[in-house]
Amino acid sequence: MSAEVDAFLAEAAALAAWIEQTYPDGRPDGGEWECGYDGWPGLYAAWRRLVATCPLPAWSPALRAAALEVLARDNECQQIARATPRADVVALSIVARAGGEHDARWQLAIELADPAIAAAAAEPELVILADDPDEYVRRRAVQSLARRHAATAESLAVREWRAAAPDLPWTRMNALWCLHHLGSAALPTLLAEADASPDPLLRDYAARVRAGTAT
Repeated sequence: MSAEVDAFLAEAAALAAWIEQTYPDGRPDGGEWECGYDGWPGLYAAWRRLVATCPLPAWSPALRAAALEVLARDNECQQIARATPRADVVALSIVARAGGEHDARWQLAIELADPAIAAAAAEPELVILADDPDEYVRRRAVQSLARRHAATAESLAVREWRAAAPDLPWTRMNALWCLHHLGSAALPTLLAEADASPDPLLRDYAARVRAGTAT
């Protein structure tokens, strides 16, 4: 193994050891707990050196597994995802679909919106992620397709609206954002449905879409 691989694996092992020592009874529910680790700067530096010198196709299964774990744990700051070379994002997403946590997959779905990644490579991968079993991965994938103005974005946004669970207004809020971003003719009908929703979050978001202030 190269020095860069060794250094990254050592940093990844240090993170794993911290998790085990800090949470011996299991990882907490919810997010942000990873922010308590003070070794992130060294991990980020090791990641940048790794991806600059060792192409992803040459990675061993152990290195891929370590990379996916670190990526998933960096779900608050997302520096690992952002520092991934654009030429490797699609390949890393494929690896994440085969064995990564949802916290790895949704971060890569965000990165796949980057226009520096060719549409011919990014959009088919995003369409697959739009069928992910995890709602948040799907949400981010559909939003990235909308940001790219992909031909599939409109129908997928409408599908997510129709399939949304009643206790997840954010799914429908995202669909409204996507359709507004696309200038879709489907938007007025869904805004009317949002106005009639019993969920105040969805009603408020629909009003912000109309006002052009929704984000």
